[in-house]
Amino acid sequence: MVGELVKLTSLKTFVKVVLFVIIFVVLSVFIAFVLKDDTTSYSRVLTHEFYNQKNIDILFCGASHVSHGMDPRIADKEFGRNTFNTGTPNQGIHGTYAIIRQAIKSYKISRIYVETDFAVACRDGKKHAGMGKSDFIVLSFLQDFFIKRDFIFENSSHDTLLNAFLPIGKDKLMTLSPKKVLHKIKSLITGEYFKYEYKTPDAGYAGKGCVLDYEKIKEGSFSNDYFEPPFKPISNYWKSYIEKIIKLCAENEVEIVFYAMPCSDFYLHEKGDYNIFYSEMKNYINSLGFEYYDFNLCKEEFSMNDDDYFDDNHLNINGIDKFSRFSCDFFTGKISAKDMFYSSYAQKTQNQKQKIYGLLIIKTEDGKSFEIIPMTNINDKDSITYDISIQNLNGINELAKNTKETKVALPKGTSGKILVKSYVNGILNNSVKENYVAL
Repeated sequence: MVGELVKLTSLKTFVKVVLFVIIFVVLSVFIAFVLKDDTTSYSRVLTHEFYNQKNIDILFCGASHVSHGMDPRIADKEFGRNTFNTGTPNQGIHGTYAIIRQAIKSYKISRIYVETDFAVACRDGKKHAGMGKSDFIVLSFLQDFFIKRDFIFENSSHDTLLNAFLPIGKDKLMTLSPKKVLHKIKSLITGEYFKYEYKTPDAGYAGKGCVLDYEKIKEGSFSNDYFEPPFKPISNYWKSYIEKIIKLCAENEVEIVFYAMPCSDFYLHEKGDYNIFYSEMKNYINSLGFEYYDFNLCKEEFSMNDDDYFDDNHLNINGIDKFSRFSCDFFTGKISAKDMFYSSYAQKTQNQKQKIYGLLIIKTEDGKSFEIIPMTNINDKDSITYDISIQNLNGINELAKNTKETKVALPKGTSGKILVKSYVNGILNNSVKENYVAL
């Protein structure tokens, strides 16, 4: 009798635990859905579109350079096949591998284009390091249980597994802003949320993963107020996933093309000698038996202008249109590699006219002065001069005219904008602005 009571008590406890878990999970899913700030998320629209294709023949894979790089409307016509763009913000190579697994599972993919973004390829990565925002965006894209499971376990430690599995948690784009939550609830009630449209005041959407930013950099106005981290060697972590992608595609008879999206010359010069990265990447990809196409080495007729970018390394709507057309012409054999590319980045810059790509305006740690560092292909720095002013509440104050001096003191206790015009042999090259605060 006592044994039966113990069994009954144990059964009741088990049922209570199960009910608690079910209720907790259901509530978590509901709360996560309501609090997730994805009303205007292009990755949510991308995911919806991806799973509503009859078939995807060609896939463009990578991070934000890809989503701001290839317009499927143009690629579909040029290739005569259905193409799709799966670029998401800050997507790591482990995320690219998971998305490719999902794509091959879902469709009869014939070819993938893998973008070799140096910011991703040189990133120090470790398995089980924990998942961040970019990983949870990829996770929400994945639908196959086993692919999701593998992605979570490969990228989560024991301490972060619970956060990875639960619907709510850190880095999952949750918001506690009443305004944003009410906006989402309103969009759910009106049905706007389920129209799967992406549009912001500054950007539109070409469909199938391609974001069209409307803003553009004014020609000759690239600047920055900090140093970009320099190029690093390609990480073994990145290489390990590239080799997994190659193995996966070979098993499924999927062709692979490796390429690099164009970034501004200003951005590349900020980070050091691009030839070092290009040579390392080319040699590595070639050693695996593949060709490597780097669109940072394009000849003049295919090079990007400053106003083809909306920042120093992402193309805007004009740049996307331009790149999509000439890259598709190249990939379909209408343009040869000889006509498209220089043999090195150094050869490209040597064949350009002498110019200043942009200026670094670096403030000193004590906030009392700044230094101008030109990003340029000019060897004779004596040919470069500057007009330097500051703009604040007192108006515009000229600090120097036609000077070669690059270190300049700031007026104490002021704030505003540093205005610099740079000249090469007396010809205006750049006009830039950067904020400052002088202590």
